[in-house]
Amino acid sequence: MDKTKLLEKLNECLRHEWTGVAQYAQAGFVVSGLWREVYAEMFFASAKESFGHAKLVGEKIVAMGGLPTVERNAVKQSNDLNEMLNFALEFESKAVKCYTDALTLAAGDRPLEIFLENILVEEQDGVDQLTRILRDPKAAVVTSGATKAG
Repeated sequence: MDKTKLLEKLNECLRHEWTGVAQYAQAGFVVSGLWREVYAEMFFASAKESFGHAKLVGEKIVAMGGLPTVERNAVKQSNDLNEMLNFALEFESKAVKCYTDALTLAAGDRPLEIFLENILVEEQDGVDQLTRILRDPKAAVVTSGATKAG
């Protein structure tokens, strides 16, 4: 196990989680319309989950002798719910990749592997949930602002 590369990857994951805190909170603030009550809470819960992962990863980096980053990546913003959901799916998919890469670097350190696997499971659950939400074509029509005369 290359500790330096692993710490770099964990800091990459931490940067991603800091981005999630801001991106999901912003989506929760600006989501509006018919679906606000449903999706605002989902976005705020996702921001809380990202903060929880950031806390875990930051503490692990320190425990391993590293310095956790305070930087984050660019936040993707929109006021269109469908676009926000697609940004969220992209975010969760990148998180899955980041933690999968970290898991590969941690090979042989079983407690660290379990630590990363636990976060990875939550990230994959996010991908699965968003994929199911975005699969409903009626929701995409409603959220994009299009209406049907009936």
